[in-house]
Amino acid sequence: MSQRIRPTVTVFSSIPSVADSLVAMCTDIPFNIIKDDALGGYGGTVDFQPSSLTTSTRLALSKAEILISEPTVVASILKYDATSLQNLKWCQSTYAGVDPLFVVSADGVGNRLLQPRPQWTLTRFAGCFGPPIAEWCLARIIEHERSFAATANDQSKKEWAGSREKVTKYRYLSSLTLSVLGCGDIGKSIAKAASVFGMKVVGYGKTPRKATDVGVDKYTVNIQEAIQAGDYIVSVLPSTAETRGILSESLLASASKANGGKSPVFLNVGRGDVVQESTLLSSLEQGHISAAILDVFETEPLTKQSPFWDHPNVIVSPHVSGLTQASDVPRVFSENYERYVNGHPLLYVVDWDKGY
Repeated sequence: MSQRIRPTVTVFSSIPSVADSLVAMCTDIPFNIIKDDALGGYGGTVDFQPSSLTTSTRLALSKAEILISEPTVVASILKYDATSLQNLKWCQSTYAGVDPLFVVSADGVGNRLLQPRPQWTLTRFAGCFGPPIAEWCLARIIEHERSFAATANDQSKKEWAGSREKVTKYRYLSSLTLSVLGCGDIGKSIAKAASVFGMKVVGYGKTPRKATDVGVDKYTVNIQEAIQAGDYIVSVLPSTAETRGILSESLLASASKANGGKSPVFLNVGRGDVVQESTLLSSLEQGHISAAILDVFETEPLTKQSPFWDHPNVIVSPHVSGLTQASDVPRVFSENYERYVNGHPLLYVVDWDKGY
């Protein structure tokens, strides 16, 4: 019986130590590690100039059958030269979100894929981001509710409870409701973490389901119902044709106390384009929401001109709530690699029609 061929995996990533972890932990997989000064980055931010790639890098990419990289890197490569990845059969993303590989159509309705339409398979980096993003969300909720920033300010001024109106008036989390918009792996992890503190959790998704997941008290397919129920709202929604701009000004207006809501604190750890910057600012000004804690934005990095930086009720975080850890990549990738070699269906395959 002939031994199955184990194809070489090309690694071209801006994430430090990803290649080292793969080589160290997947000793039976052949790798081609590409290092090029045109690609750099930190955290969730990629700095890439495809026009500056060396000839040897272009050649290596053109020969790649299996590629591990960031979606924004692959998208930039294809936008610069659509034939760059001519032999690619499978791309393993190092991110959960793959929206850079989709572009908005001219009329703003629907996804239009990069052209020509990719003939290769794309898999998401999934199953790792739930716990760290849940940690970030609960930390931010507690930080806001207990006014840690005010306490730090008091300390810098050597004032004992100088901000007493803030630091002494807080609510128990067990008295509050968290609405989670988007209840995939990450959303369910957030719900589970919130339930540990006794928070009631309302989960929103477009598919009807029973509240059988740990931490979720109620599911709804009515986004307005979820918006109105929450003292805190966290969006984990992906960027798709259906979700871009879904959090409209009229929808957020329904969150105000005057309209039956609770004027909640809004957190976004999904994608920035589910709500426009102007919509958030207007909603804050009118009191529809009381604060915004944002880890994702329409445009990243956030421009220095953005009003968010100086807004007293906005917290800006540089897309770091759930960063890819180099040590996680081998575990996710190795199982799919064995499936690929043996002709079995891959896990976490992206649907080119749905956009996720």
